[in-house]
Amino acid sequence: MLKAITAAFVIQVDGIRVSVKKGQVPDYFIREIKLIQRSAQAIQGKIYGMRRGQQINLECSSSIPDNILQRLRNVWKPNPSPKNDAGLKRR
Repeated sequence: MLKAITAAFVIQVDGIRVSVKKGQVPDYFIREIKLIQRSAQAIQGKIYGMRRGQQINLECSSSIPDNILQRLRNVWKPNPSPKNDAGLKRR
């Protein structure tokens, strides 16, 4: 409960549904979660974006396996801006 209060964002993952419960999350990260679910690895739990100084680090509930968390950390950008999508280029 305390983690959900202090988190910059909270994502609830329940089978095939992904919903942002708090804060703003970049679109590329939501797409990656859905991609993991489509790859026959249905996950359930919460993903927290915990602010550490200028960065946001990922933490999750214990129901999400370590290999899934590592896959999410591999695509996460520690200090993203919700408006800066990974697919967009700067001009």
